Amino acid sequence: MNPLLKHYGLKTVPFGRSTPKGALLRHPGFEEAARRLRYSAELDTIALLVSEPGCGKSLLLGVVADELRREGYSIHYFAHATVGPFGLLNVLARKVGLAPRRSRAETALALTEHLLSDETKHLLVLDEGHQLPDATLEDIRLLTISDFDRQSPFVLLLAGQTALDDRLAEPLHLALDQRITTVARLMPLSADETRAYLQTRLKAAGADRPVFEDGAVDALYDTASGVPRRINNVATAALIV
Repeated sequence: MNPLLKHYGLKTVPFGRSTPKGALLRHPGFEEAARRLRYSAELDTIALLVSEPGCGKSLLLGVVADELRREGYSIHYFAHATVGPFGLLNVLARKVGLAPRRSRAETALALTEHLLSDETKHLLVLDEGHQLPDATLEDIRLLTISDFDRQSPFVLLLAGQTALDDRLAEPLHLALDQRITTVARLMPLSADETRAYLQTRLKAAGADRPVFEDGAVDALYDTASGVPRRINNVATAALIV
């Protein structure tokens, strides 16, 4: 057994990269952001999710996507932000079983027609959107236009770090920004939420007694500033010490 787990009487690593079942803290900010994204899916529109690095953006996207998948949605997740617009269209086309056409315009048209004719609801998740090239953001806007701009072929969740706000505020992307009906933001945890986060992760890992004293929790919060990824790193370092 891992000496660290044995020392604390744990069954699994408590602050690893993955979030196993029972280790997810659905704090008020998480729940509010999830409700906003779900509401956008009900409206069949575009939602924007913005957060600082390490606050659980991708985790939240995964939770919402899993919920919608159980409701019959077909999920298309894309996080390779450095791929150019034609590459993105090609990947989306292949994901729904279409062969890319000779040009971007033909591929976009074929993709839109296919999705509109499909009875299955489609959810497109674009993570790390703050790194998407300008041309890709413009192609995403064009893909959402169909039937005289009255119907979208898919629900779009566009997510990224706070720099995405600045990108969308540029005149070049004003038309896309105006199509976003729902905005969700994930903030760092409060001191009380940090305490609950530590307890939830440790309990899920098998802890049957307190591990961090109150003073240690306060120091950890001050050091990590409530950012879950930092909390994981500092907490792991503390356990090792």
